[in-house]
Amino acid sequence: MKIPVILNNKKTILDAEPQEKLLTVLRRLNLYSVKCGCENGFCGNCMILVDSKPMCSCTVTTGSIRNCQIETLESFKTNPIYTDIINGFSQAGMHLCGYCDAGKIFTAYELLVKYQHPSIEEIFSAIKNLGTCCTDRDTFTNGILYAVSNKHSREAKLNGKK
Repeated sequence: MKIPVILNNKKTILDAEPQEKLLTVLRRLNLYSVKCGCENGFCGNCMILVDSKPMCSCTVTTGSIRNCQIETLESFKTNPIYTDIINGFSQAGMHLCGYCDAGKIFTAYELLVKYQHPSIEEIFSAIKNLGTCCTDRDTFTNGILYAVSNKHSREAKLNGKK
């Protein structure tokens, strides 16, 4: 079946069965930032953005994303918020392993766009189900807090404020 989407900012026609998991289709397209983990929507390793909202691609069927905008880390790396997040993680001493990057980065992204200043409780709630294969909860939380600060600083510079 032909399924039209915008994939990483390009109009694309996916050739897939409607019940096929988006994870499988994206990996077939050589989008390897989408990792196969738990396959139950818990670990976040296969996380993507669907219409700017983080989703686990192992729980999304291709038939449900017709005409949606899909973004993987391959494309998201050009977003200024990505730099805010990666720098924040680095400031906290967090080193991503390469396997769980998508879940951690897109969860941080969601917090940065949803809240002006996310509370510790909001962060803990957002990250509670993600795997901690390359960091611990407190370091991850601090990385997100640094990312928030980085985003505010970048936006202040854009608006001519110091």
